[in-house]
Amino acid sequence: MRKLVLLILIFGSLFSFSQKAEQHNARFSVRGNIGIPKAVSSQMFRTCFAGLYEANLSVNMRMFDNFYVGVGYQNSHFQNNKFLKQQLFNAKVPYNTRCVANGAFIRLGYDQFFSEKGYVGYALNTGYAMCNYLNINPDSSLANRPYGPEKFNAAYVQPEISANFIVDNTLAFSVFFSYTTQFSRFDPKSPRFNQFGEVNTTSNNYVMSWINLGIGFTVLIKDKK
Repeated sequence: MRKLVLLILIFGSLFSFSQKAEQHNARFSVRGNIGIPKAVSSQMFRTCFAGLYEANLSVNMRMFDNFYVGVGYQNSHFQNNKFLKQQLFNAKVPYNTRCVANGAFIRLGYDQFFSEKGYVGYALNTGYAMCNYLNINPDSSLANRPYGPEKFNAAYVQPEISANFIVDNTLAFSVFFSYTTQFSRFDPKSPRFNQFGEVNTTSNNYVMSWINLGIGFTVLIKDKK
């Protein structure tokens, strides 16, 4: 949370700078991000899973001014929270259940320069993800019947804001914050977690969503003169 507040303050200070109207980014760019997602909703999804990493990569073309459009790929990886354990005879065995999403997206963005070497990036990724639960522990309890699907697909949207710093003519590094909303309701029966009281007593009134704070890079492909 402290990192998030600090990042917001940094962005706020950058907004105080005026846009350099004459400054434009490269015509073509390759942009990548990696961070650790944190589940926000539903409460049931947040109770079951914690983020391991989320990474994406996109290829983009500036259309006019500093508006650009691109296409990309994203991989999100969550693991069950450590308190979830399977009771076997007189022992409790940790789960190692994963939720992995692979998605393709269209990226719309705008870069606002505040100096010759720095700019704030605004972007919206809109895509479709194929999701899969891995390492599911068999459970025959009535609480998990009927079993939910181990695979599902869902559309998602992901607004993003970043602070970018150009280190040479072809490369920039950034810190970013994003919020992903995946339009699918979490089903605790799919990973076989519905038998836990800590899970089935929590609310599940909203689709799955998470925030992501991390670092990124941009490869700037300059036009040949």
